[in-house]
Amino acid sequence: MIIKKLAVPFINDKLLQQVEHCYIATAAISEAGFDFIRSRIPTKAKMEIVTGLDEPTSPEVLRRIWRNYQGRITLNIYTRNSFHANVYIFDLPFRKAVAFVGSGTFTLEGIKDSEELFYKITDPKEIENLKSWFVGYYEFGEPLSEPLIQEYEWLYPTLKQRDILSRQEKKQFISLTTAGFSWDHVKLKHQYFKKEDYLALSRSKAQFTTPEIHTERINVQTKLLELHELIKDHVRKLKLHEARATEIVSSLDPADHPDHQLRSMWLVYGCSEAELKKKNAATLAEVIHVQIILRQKEVCICLLPGLPRAGKVNREYFKRQMNDAEYRKQFFTLLTRLGPGYWIEIAGDKKAIDSFQNEELLWEFTKTDNWMYYSFLIGKSYSPTDIEISSENIVLTLMKELDKLIALYRMMEVAG
Repeated sequence: MIIKKLAVPFINDKLLQQVEHCYIATAAISEAGFDFIRSRIPTKAKMEIVTGLDEPTSPEVLRRIWRNYQGRITLNIYTRNSFHANVYIFDLPFRKAVAFVGSGTFTLEGIKDSEELFYKITDPKEIENLKSWFVGYYEFGEPLSEPLIQEYEWLYPTLKQRDILSRQEKKQFISLTTAGFSWDHVKLKHQYFKKEDYLALSRSKAQFTTPEIHTERINVQTKLLELHELIKDHVRKLKLHEARATEIVSSLDPADHPDHQLRSMWLVYGCSEAELKKKNAATLAEVIHVQIILRQKEVCICLLPGLPRAGKVNREYFKRQMNDAEYRKQFFTLLTRLGPGYWIEIAGDKKAIDSFQNEELLWEFTKTDNWMYYSFLIGKSYSPTDIEISSENIVLTLMKELDKLIALYRMMEVAG
């Protein structure tokens, strides 16, 4: 029998409530996916899991399994080859069993949100064959351990950023293909940033450092520095500070960027040098800051509580503060006042601000943040042709948006 959503038999057929033992082979695990099944099976039920690390699996769920479920849940990691299988086998009362083989990983997306396909199996011989297959991979896997988790925690941010970038590029490709986007039809005569500025950051050039490409990047750097000169007085009135002279514009060397690929350049503003010292931070990237970013097909103004492994103090402070109902209400109010076009991105999931109906839904979304693994951004994007970033309007646009973001910046900032 073909199953499109695993959640349907799991919930409607009350399958999970009957489980005595389950065997799960999967390419990836998320906390939400783990909780979906774990919370529905009986507390006495045993669970055996084998997974690979080819797709990002939350280190937090690995740590939870290791700390909280020893004796009930065991997990082995298969590392001999890439592991992309997704198989769910459940032992039921009266020596019955059911299995599902398909495309969905042990994540909420794989179980209920994404378009997946599974085949339901109830034949006892086929299920025994699947169990034998499972045991073969499970026994060759490496048992979960504290050293393994610690090592993976350092690897995970890189894996996650690659996954996020891949999904973002796919979305961008789909949107551009649907819209029939072509630089040949884009007129940027009156825009501050020209076609050549965007193309200097194209994917085809991102990892190279030829003299020609470097010259293109220098031209973009010059444009950004000129823009800085036009807005710096307003920035200082807001009591924001630019980075050191050599760091006002991001690095021109791909080696200093994720995956050694230069796909964006930016201006950065935040606290003063004296405040950085009080916070024991070396650069603005380590604390909450504001960026004006140029990418291949957009300009963004963003408030960044932090990139992966950055902004720990501010982000943990923000998480604690969000436990207070009055703080949540005030934060939600300031966020919604930003106006149309603004979005919030956490762990690669970007949502429009106006999609949150109340502060409680926003709070649930922000709970997914983890400074060790994820980026946290609040911002607004402009397409190359938007009149707001024309040569005539870009300065006023940026000053207006900075005026909006500063209140959130102050609310999320931790004093030195």
